[in-house]
Amino acid sequence: MLKVLLVSALFASVASAREEKAHTHGGARLAIALEGKNGKIDFDAPASAIYGFEYVAKSAKDKKSKEQGLKKVEDKIAEMVVFDPSAKCEIKKDMYEVDQKENHADVEFEFRVICEKSPMGTNITVNISKIFPRIKAVKVDVVGDGVQKSLEVKNSGESIELK
Repeated sequence: MLKVLLVSALFASVASAREEKAHTHGGARLAIALEGKNGKIDFDAPASAIYGFEYVAKSAKDKKSKEQGLKKVEDKIAEMVVFDPSAKCEIKKDMYEVDQKENHADVEFEFRVICEKSPMGTNITVNISKIFPRIKAVKVDVVGDGVQKSLEVKNSGESIELK
């Protein structure tokens, strides 16, 4: 029960930070909550980093760019957030949302993580800027099974120890 509360608190704090924090170009947020063999990932970024613009897509070209960018997040999430292969984790999209406010837009994705064995005691590698080069820094929060960490990842390939 305590773990469920911690996971809920993490995502509530991410949602709150999203509401309070100014829109930051070149930045993204990644929250990972783990409990046993399962978990959740919340990924937020400015739309410009994902599909190249933030205004409302009206032309066929813009609609296609937006669709391709959003699909790329879904298709590449396992390359952006890499769990240790020994845990045999699978990442599946739960939902996404584009928060459009005049000429600013943010994208938010939620994924679920299902592993054959707990990833605790291993590492997670973050490769977001490798897939989306407009993202220069990722604020990462991880909580789960006795671990609570927060760091800023500025280079693809940086790892987070789940210890």
